[in-house]
Amino acid sequence: MSITEASRFQLRTAIGQILSEEAADTLMELLPPVGWADVATKTDLQHLRDELKGDINSLRVATKTDLQHLRDELKGDMLNLQLTIEVNVRKLIHEQTKWLITTMIAMNAVTVAVAVALSKLI
Repeated sequence: MSITEASRFQLRTAIGQILSEEAADTLMELLPPVGWADVATKTDLQHLRDELKGDINSLRVATKTDLQHLRDELKGDMLNLQLTIEVNVRKLIHEQTKWLITTMIAMNAVTVAVAVALSKLI
């Protein structure tokens, strides 16, 4: 039989006729507001605690694994970035060196041409 609010009210009224109103109120406050089947036991709470601990542990392991994968990916990305930067810097240095040498050769040719022209004037 399930306990309804009507049956609780009838119980309260009957107890109020036998005991004082204050005692009846106190007794009703000590009873659960629903059926006893809905009240959690210490065993229920222990099972829930154990499940929760297991879930938390699983999340901890998954988080550590995810973080390790992220670390590995970041290390790979950083290495690729470092290699890309090194290659680009070497290309830039090579280009600058070619332009510098070309400019020096051109300036040397201009200097020789000017010297030859001056020597003809003198």
